Amino acid sequence: MAKKILFFGDFGVDDVIALLYARMDPSIEIVGLVTGYGNISEHNAEDNALFLRALTKAEGSIDIIRGAYKPYTGAFPHYPEEIHGKFGLGPLSPYSANIENKRIHDYSKAVDLIKRHRNQITVVNVGRLSSLSSMLVLYPEVAEMIKEIYVMGGAFFTPGNVTPVAEANIYGDPYAANLVFTVQKKVKIIPLNVTNFAILTKDMIQIITTYCKDPSIGPIIKEIFDYYFEFYQETNATHSNTGAPIHDLLALWAAFHPEYMNYIEAPVTVVVEKGDAYGQTIADVRISDQKEDYPLQHIAIGFNYQAFIQSIFSAFTKED
Repeated sequence: MAKKILFFGDFGVDDVIALLYARMDPSIEIVGLVTGYGNISEHNAEDNALFLRALTKAEGSIDIIRGAYKPYTGAFPHYPEEIHGKFGLGPLSPYSANIENKRIHDYSKAVDLIKRHRNQITVVNVGRLSSLSSMLVLYPEVAEMIKEIYVMGGAFFTPGNVTPVAEANIYGDPYAANLVFTVQKKVKIIPLNVTNFAILTKDMIQIITTYCKDPSIGPIIKEIFDYYFEFYQETNATHSNTGAPIHDLLALWAAFHPEYMNYIEAPVTVVVEKGDAYGQTIADVRISDQKEDYPLQHIAIGFNYQAFIQSIFSAFTKED
């Protein structure tokens, strides 16, 4: 039986690749897409969700749900077009597709899905946590109905990618992140220090493009990856000479392959006070019986890269 996923994203390049992977892997059932701001505006995220649903012929099986459009801080977010493109699809536009079903549900639909599939839904949150935290505040009864939660975010043992200590998804709304990590225990956190190594190379993408099971998807993956890859080359980011890290893909993959993930359990909090540490994720990893009284979370510290790549090829490409 396929594992049911309620996906919270901001629909940039790595979200899109993760969702295309999900549609190609029969063990994954995406039941809903909760859109939100982050890499792009919430409005553009909605359009991308509609585009992806139409592209993968999933209009009868995936509900699209409108999420948050700005953080709890009230500030209007900055959208990094240089990383993900104007619409989050690199050089592509979602408006090139013929989309028949344009229905967007309000937030109660996410709650309905969790209640309908009580203790069966895994939440995967790969963008800012504003939408997820809002659900947990407005509908606290659903917290115990969620099977498990995976979050791509944080930087525990590595520099941040927005400030010296803060990662983008947490920094974009520290209040929301801290709320989620306070009211939910044992969240699986897939942080930057692990996702930085979820590298896909240009050669790998070329193989996926050439041998993709769905010939309409392969070229799209190549175009959006090439745009994303150029950013990593220009900024001398991690592994820029060989490939680019697909952060959100690893967070989704982790939900299906716990046997290939390594975690530590530690109390976690988020710095919400303005200053140099704003948005920092802190884990108390001291060997002590007097650790800070933060809620315990599971923090990924490594994964089996070969198993990860093998899964990606298996999902996307045809067998000989």
